[in-house]
Amino acid sequence: MRLAVEPYLTEVKQWPREGRQILAQFDDKSVVVDQAYRPEIGNFAATHGYFGGQFSLNRMSWMKYYSIIQKTGLSI
Repeated sequence: MRLAVEPYLTEVKQWPREGRQILAQFDDKSVVVDQAYRPEIGNFAATHGYFGGQFSLNRMSWMKYYSIIQKTGLSI
């Protein structure tokens, strides 16, 4: 999947001013969702080239992704 990217200052003008948003792109075969991490997790990953340190798969909420899939009618 080729992702469409824009500079942040261009994109932010298009976002709703209120509420919560999920940043995502999709096609017929996949959904790509932006995931934010605490600075400690992001810094570790940027320094070492992999997720580690305070990152844990046990803390991720797969239900959120399941909910997105159900609401959009997409499947994995």
